[in-house]
Amino acid sequence: MRILFLAHRLPYPPDKGDKIRSFRELEGLAQHHEVDLFCFYDQPEDRQYIPQVQRYCREVYAEELSWLRSRAQATFAAAMGRPFTTAFYHSPTMARHVREALAARNYDLIFVFSSSMAPYVESASAPVILDMVDVDSDKWTQYAQHTPAPSSWLWLAEGKKLAKCEEHWTRKFSMTLLCTGAEVEILKRNLPHERIEALENHLDTNYFNPAGIEVTPEIAALQPYVIFTGSMDYFPNIDAVTFFYQNVFARIRQQVPNARFVIAGRNPSREILRIARDPAVIVTGTVSDMRPYLLGASAAVAPLRVARGVQNKILEAMAMGVPVVASGVAAKALPEDLLPAIHVEDDLKQIANFLIGQLRRELPATQPTIRHTLLEYYNRLGWGDRLESILRRVVLPRQQSENRVAPVADEFAVTTAREEFAPIKAQKR
Repeated sequence: MRILFLAHRLPYPPDKGDKIRSFRELEGLAQHHEVDLFCFYDQPEDRQYIPQVQRYCREVYAEELSWLRSRAQATFAAAMGRPFTTAFYHSPTMARHVREALAARNYDLIFVFSSSMAPYVESASAPVILDMVDVDSDKWTQYAQHTPAPSSWLWLAEGKKLAKCEEHWTRKFSMTLLCTGAEVEILKRNLPHERIEALENHLDTNYFNPAGIEVTPEIAALQPYVIFTGSMDYFPNIDAVTFFYQNVFARIRQQVPNARFVIAGRNPSREILRIARDPAVIVTGTVSDMRPYLLGASAAVAPLRVARGVQNKILEAMAMGVPVVASGVAAKALPEDLLPAIHVEDDLKQIANFLIGQLRRELPATQPTIRHTLLEYYNRLGWGDRLESILRRVVLPRQQSENRVAPVADEFAVTTAREEFAPIKAQKR
């Protein structure tokens, strides 16, 4: 199949939640199909990764997102009563290139990653699969519950406006994907008869494998410690870390005075840097390889109070055999098969007691049963086959219908269209 893949961020490197999912989908599609990728990138240094992505694609068009313009557009949209989510990623240049590609190529399928890119293909004639990943409108509503006014007013308004867009796209496109059954249930509340399915996150269990990974002397010097991983400029992560530090870590230090709290992830916010003034708190910033930090930890924590979709941080820790304690909200998105392998708890005292028990171990050894449970689940999941099945169920009925009307394809027209689509590499907006 010829597939047009749209993404709001360059799906490489796969080192954060959305990029991990979009890269795995791109990688999976490229194994059996011909893919053209159109995407944005929000950091100038990401240009260096375009050649990496080109290995999976016939063509790549990557456009640098203007920090000033995107925020100005989002602000204006919010003031005018429109969703700022889509306005942030609006680009006339991107729209023109997508239109040209649609006109030049006879795509069998359009795969849209994130609702931010949905407006670019609303008028497309090819079948469209929209991977929303999470129900963002519900996420904004959650934000409103954990932030003071006037920010809470903004999040609540965005949630209501975006919910209407999500319903419109779900009705219009061929299929909508979400990362968990729980997310599917949220979207189906008002759309019970639409084609909405769950495609779970894929995890590279060969990469996240304790075998062959060594804890460096620098990391060993931090032990014993508990770890939180993730992008540290993301509100749910900032909220989780500050909440844990203020309400749980103090209890732990009373019983384990030498315990440390390692916060590993890019772009630590001011709130996180403020916590790092405590000598017992280690903020790493960007980490090129998270595996040694996970392997050296006594336990991983995911005390999120705002959570949408699957938390990759939990899956990665489990793959490394590290004990995990997660809030009920964070664990809600996990498959039931994995829940027995982690410690789900919201009571602050019980969280502290569990972690104290882990920290007091003489060696923070991994637990093979945790990894084994995860491997069994992914072996049953058959992620690649699941993705391919979704594509076939969307495309084949349409092709069969077209063949009944016009059984002989115009091969000359298809060949000409391929030749007219000139290679596009990267552009700055």
